[in-house]
Amino acid sequence: MDISGKKRFLVIGLGKSGRAVARLLADRGFTVAVFDDEASALKSAAGSTELAGLERPIEFATGESVLGSLIQSDCVVVSPGVSLDHPIVRKARADGTEIIGELEVAYHFCAAEIIGVTGTNGKSTVVSLLGDIFAAAERRYAVGGNIGTPLSSIITENRDIDVAVLEISSFQLDTIVDFKARVAVLLNVTADHLDRYDNSFDRYAQSKSRILNAADENTWFVYNVDDVVCKRIADGYSGRKITFGTAVAGSDGVYVHGDTIVRRWRGEPETVVAVSDFSPVGIHNLENALAAVAAATPFGIDARVLARALRAYRPLPHRMELVRVAGGVAYIDDSKATNVDATIKSVRSIDGHLVLILGGVDKGGEYAPLVEHLGRVRRVILIGEASDKIEAALGGHCDMVRAASMEEAVKKASESAVAGDTVLLAPACSSFDMFSSYAARGDAFKAAAGTL
Repeated sequence: MDISGKKRFLVIGLGKSGRAVARLLADRGFTVAVFDDEASALKSAAGSTELAGLERPIEFATGESVLGSLIQSDCVVVSPGVSLDHPIVRKARADGTEIIGELEVAYHFCAAEIIGVTGTNGKSTVVSLLGDIFAAAERRYAVGGNIGTPLSSIITENRDIDVAVLEISSFQLDTIVDFKARVAVLLNVTADHLDRYDNSFDRYAQSKSRILNAADENTWFVYNVDDVVCKRIADGYSGRKITFGTAVAGSDGVYVHGDTIVRRWRGEPETVVAVSDFSPVGIHNLENALAAVAAATPFGIDARVLARALRAYRPLPHRMELVRVAGGVAYIDDSKATNVDATIKSVRSIDGHLVLILGGVDKGGEYAPLVEHLGRVRRVILIGEASDKIEAALGGHCDMVRAASMEEAVKKASESAVAGDTVLLAPACSSFDMFSSYAARGDAFKAAAGTL
């Protein structure tokens, strides 16, 4: 698409990415109207310095005026949190108005090479690791996307970068047109966000496959060779590939041999670092390390630099984060485990017995796959709206009790655990019934554990 040929944009959703793209467009001289279903969000944006003093003043559409703004616009920019079934989006589609997202807009103004990282789990960790790798290599880079800073903000700030490392959600991929990554990373594809995809796993997987959008001879596809869906997508891709996971004879890839992370590049294997030198807990974090090494490889990053970054890396908050040890019991916050697959990997990563805190807002997946991993679970503490569905799936396979708050859940978990056990918050659900975010949920867990 030709961004320069557009004159007027309507931005729907005034979260971080919506405000960022509105600013970018207005700063480049385009006419921009913005709208949000929440009047408080409109009021906050209208009073912010972020959207003031631009090349063109931004128009703030209300519920009464937004249809008029839509009629005048030749492009609608939808924030990731806004459903593509939103009435205004449906109206735009019916009118033949082009619908894109913040990432697509920003791409057209981005001169840096892009590493795009998607997958059901591990995106933030891999992107954070890649940031540390490029910092250790003294490269000019920025980290952003779905992790903190929208690409639009990076461009507006005129950062002098050669590489943009971006976490990209399926919702963002749904609204790209020309966006293309030089290195397209697919970590894994398991059931998640099915409520957004009409309970269709195939539709969700197809969305994830769009990380290869517009791929050409310069694109590298980095993928998890042990994930069935990733492997299927890779089999249908004829371009350049780098695997991570199990070693594949004759292919470029990153894998574990004994206690060592090994990279095979252009046919030659080399040791990167000992697994024991990488501190984050869990099988999934080891996979994330392999993915980050693989994604950095096309940029010519030396193995010694990779080793230095991996040794120094510390896990992000709420991702298998050890909160404290009290009475010989470890309390681990993995609030970011918002789907069943992430919870299974977290449980598998714990040595010994554990007490597991589950629950929140159901995302349309099935909880039955947890059953075979409950052998070392002394008790499950259920919280939130999904408690009935989880109990129905796990009933008869483990001891379960309910709690009305995080404080009560942690108290009951501590009473159930004995010295040497782990209390693990890995909810397998989103947080929005009881908390504003997974981070707020993790903070509540930490606070409750801190009072024991």
